[in-house]
Amino acid sequence: MARLLLADRIKGRRDTFLAPLIPVLERHHEVRFISAGPGPDLAEAIAWAEIVWLEWCWDHAVWATRGDYLDGKKCVLRLHSIEALQSDFPAKVDWSRVDRLIAVGEDIADVLMTAHPGIAAHARAEIVSNGIDLDRFAAGDGDRRKIGWVGHLEPKKNPMLLLQIAHALHRADPCFVFHVAGGFTDLRTARYIRRFMGSLGLAGVVRFEGHVADMPAWYADKGVLLSTSMYESFGLNIGEAMAVGAFPVVHDFPGADLLWPRDCLFASIDEAVALIRSARPGLYRDWVAERYGMERQADAVLRILDGLT
Repeated sequence: MARLLLADRIKGRRDTFLAPLIPVLERHHEVRFISAGPGPDLAEAIAWAEIVWLEWCWDHAVWATRGDYLDGKKCVLRLHSIEALQSDFPAKVDWSRVDRLIAVGEDIADVLMTAHPGIAAHARAEIVSNGIDLDRFAAGDGDRRKIGWVGHLEPKKNPMLLLQIAHALHRADPCFVFHVAGGFTDLRTARYIRRFMGSLGLAGVVRFEGHVADMPAWYADKGVLLSTSMYESFGLNIGEAMAVGAFPVVHDFPGADLLWPRDCLFASIDEAVALIRSARPGLYRDWVAERYGMERQADAVLRILDGLT
């Protein structure tokens, strides 16, 4: 079996986006995982490997491709949205050293290639959507009055829109409660939310529950998943919630129509309120299983890796 290094610069083994794939990969490759930046630990791990998977187009990818660390090895780089939208790392990578480029959505691949057209001379972005583990995210018993919202409380996730939707919905029908899973990561946003929770009278209507360790259990009683994000390359929480049975109500960010059911997208506050009030929990579990089941992602990744050997 080929020696496969999974090098995630941002997340550890337990929370990496690769976590659901690792058991599958271990059946076909000798796998080693490392979470490290540029330096001797990463150099030693790369030296061990025959195939190097660089998770995130971050400083470790620049370092690895600009040195001689990848000589005689195959390299896969998987890019998420933050690298293309908020960093200059893609411009610094030596793409001639990258054998396969993976993106999780078509729109973010287009953003990357438009901003850095020179990449196309060396690599074509292969779209491999995130996979949802239907065994882990088993069907729950969602209450349509319980609305979930998931993510760091920071501007790009647009929690300001969450407050406006909660206010409008509460005025129309006070039986709904919003449950927020995620911590505050931005002081400006935290101060704004504290002020407008009071100004809009949302105490008890929007409940901030912080970091949640067991997300499948947390999703289980939610009948609706509200996503107000300004942009997602995929939106894993949307798919996970749908797998449990929550009805998705998704802000129509660029590319959302390529990822999620069009009937679940909203542009205005009034549209979001109408979707929540007419939500049908359980409607899209089969849809997400067919489109984003873990087996589909695993098969696509294994095909890519098999093509390198």
